Amino acid sequence: MAKKIILGVVLAVVALVAFNFVATGEITLVPTTPLSAEARAFNRLHERFVAATHQLNQAEKAAGVSGLDTSADAQAAFRELDQIEKELQELKVKTIASEDISKIDEILGNIQKIRSH
Repeated sequence: MAKKIILGVVLAVVALVAFNFVATGEITLVPTTPLSAEARAFNRLHERFVAATHQLNQAEKAAGVSGLDTSADAQAAFRELDQIEKELQELKVKTIASEDISKIDEILGNIQKIRSH
C-alpha cells in the first residue's frame, strides 16, 4: 500500500514538472509565470548560441593540439552563428521589452566579437 502511495506521489511530481516545462520552458517543481513566445524563442536561441560557440572552441582546440583540419567543424559553427544572428534580428523586431532587447543586443555583440577573433 505504501509503495502505491509513493508511486502516485512520484508520478504527480513528474507530471507537474513536465507541465511546468511545457508551460514555462523551465524545469521547475513550482510554477512561475509562463514565458512569452518571444522569451521562449530567445532562450532557445541562447542555448543554440552557447552550443555553437562551444563547437567552435572545440574545433579551435583540436586544430591547435593535434594539427587536424577542423575547418568543416568551424564552418558549421559559423553557419549556425549566422542563422542565430538572423533569428535574433527578427526576434528583436518583435520584442517590445527593453530588457529583452538588451539581452538580444548582448548576444549579437558576442557574435560580432567571435567573428572578429
